[in-house]
Amino acid sequence: MATRLIIKSHHPWRHRAKLSFLSVLTVAVAWAVFEFGLSRAGYDNDSLLEEGTLLRQQLAEEVLSTSDLRARIAVLERAAQVDKQAYGSVETSQKQAQDEMLELKEEVAFYRGIVSPSETASGLNIPSFSVVDIGGDGAYRFKLVITQMKTNQRLVKGHAKVIFEGIKDGRQVQLSLKQVSAGALDKLKLRFKYFQNNEGEIVLPKGFLPSRVLVELVPTGKGAKRLKKTFDWSDIVK
Repeated sequence: MATRLIIKSHHPWRHRAKLSFLSVLTVAVAWAVFEFGLSRAGYDNDSLLEEGTLLRQQLAEEVLSTSDLRARIAVLERAAQVDKQAYGSVETSQKQAQDEMLELKEEVAFYRGIVSPSETASGLNIPSFSVVDIGGDGAYRFKLVITQMKTNQRLVKGHAKVIFEGIKDGRQVQLSLKQVSAGALDKLKLRFKYFQNNEGEIVLPKGFLPSRVLVELVPTGKGAKRLKKTFDWSDIVK
């Protein structure tokens, strides 16, 4: 049997060279990947920083805008408050002017009755009786005006009685001036020639619902005649 002889050449330096080349290549590739990752990460980081800066700028602008809006709202609210106060003042002034006008009209009618007796009946007259609420709880201030026509030159003496009529506890009652003034007022003394104003304060009892006021003039002297007049509460209260 013939024998084959195989001869192999052995070059250990080549093998080491290949290993070294592969090692260098691997390191190079790894380094390239690492550098790419760093650059990519750096790019993303720059983008995030830029985006963060932009968001902070937008936030600062929104804060400024919100502050500006709040300032404008405060100005508008203050203006609205001033307008409301001004409107209330005008409304109050208008009401006062209307009340004064009504009072002047009443005074004109009153003095007209004095200087123009031909327009009214001669003798005593009660042109007005009014009550004004002065704080609630049944407290009022009343004003009674009594006149005598110019054709009568005599001095009027006597007194006037005032009765407040209404409902209390389901029944009709009458209260004298003395009862509603805690005894401070009773009969109103009369002493005048042309006219006389009588004023005072009263307090109606709790639960009393007034309906009308009865006024009676009781003059003294020969030939003096009494005068009675009734005023509905709804017409005289202010």
